[in-house]
Amino acid sequence: MSDLSHHTYNVEELVIGDSLEAISYSYLNERPLILNSIKKPHFFDFFDAGVDLSKYPIEIVEYEMVGLDNTKIVGASKLEIWENLVFCLSMSGLVPASDKVYSMRVEDNNLLKLTTKDSRVLRFKFDKLRIFDTENMAGLESFKEVNKFKVVDWINVRSGMKHEYDYFETKDDFVKEVYFYPSQRTGAGEKDERKDLVAVSYLTKEQLNDFEYSDTYAKFKILSLMKKAGIKGARNGKNVNDPEKYNYHSIKIEPSHREVEANEKSSHKDEASIIFDNRKERDVYIQSKEYKGYLNKISKILND
Repeated sequence: MSDLSHHTYNVEELVIGDSLEAISYSYLNERPLILNSIKKPHFFDFFDAGVDLSKYPIEIVEYEMVGLDNTKIVGASKLEIWENLVFCLSMSGLVPASDKVYSMRVEDNNLLKLTTKDSRVLRFKFDKLRIFDTENMAGLESFKEVNKFKVVDWINVRSGMKHEYDYFETKDDFVKEVYFYPSQRTGAGEKDERKDLVAVSYLTKEQLNDFEYSDTYAKFKILSLMKKAGIKGARNGKNVNDPEKYNYHSIKIEPSHREVEANEKSSHKDEASIIFDNRKERDVYIQSKEYKGYLNKISKILND
C-alpha cells in the first residue's frame, strides 16, 4: 500500500469555511471544501418565504410560526439545507478532511498544509484558494473587523412551558428575537408540548461587558414578554372562589448558557491566488451557475 503521508493533492480551486455561504459555493460550483470548523446554522434560522432555492437538492418546506401580534410564514430551514449540502459533498468525495481539521497553514507556492485531529497531515496545491472563514488558519496576512456580536441566550423554562407561541419579536437589538422549541431536557418526550426558549440579541463589544445586557437582564425582558402574551405558569389547583377556574404558579425561567458569535469581515492584501469571499448566502447563490456534473447526479440520487 502506498504511503499518502507525503502526497500532495492538486486542485484547481479549494474552498475554506463552514458557513452556509462556503457550503453553498462549494456545492453550486462543485469545488472541494475544507471545513475548518463545524458551526451549523441554528434551528431557528430560516430563509424568507418564497425565496428561490431551486438549485439546492431538497424539497422546500415553509413553516407557519405563531407570534405575539401575528402569524408569519418562514421559508426553508437553513440548518436542513446546510446538512443536506454537506452530506452530498461528502458522498461525492469533496470534503477530503471531513470534520477532522485541527489547524491549517498557507505556505509558499500555493500550498495549504492541513493537520487533522488524529495528527494526519494533508497537503493541497491549489491554483486558487477561496476563503469564507479564517478560523484555525495561519500564514495569512489578514485582519478581522468585528461589528456587532450575535448573542444567543439559551433559557430553561421551569414553569410556563405550555402555550401556543413559536416566537416573539421586538424592536430592540437586546432580546430582538425569542424562539420557543420543544424541550429536550429529561422527561420531555417526542410529542411533549412543553417548550424551552432561546433569545437572540445583537450587541456591541461594550454592551457585552455591561451587566444591563447580561443573561440576567435578558431573563427579565423575556419574562415581561411572556406575561404580556398571557402565558401562565403550571397549574396550582382549583380556584376556591370559582371551581371552574384554576390557580397558576408564576412563570419561572432560568438562563442555561450564552453563545457569542462575532460578526466578522476579513480583509487581506490582494493576491491573485487567494480570495477572501465576504459575500452573503443570497449573493453566492445568485451569482453561481449550477454545475451539472457528478455532484449534481449524486445529489439527485440521494434526494429521490
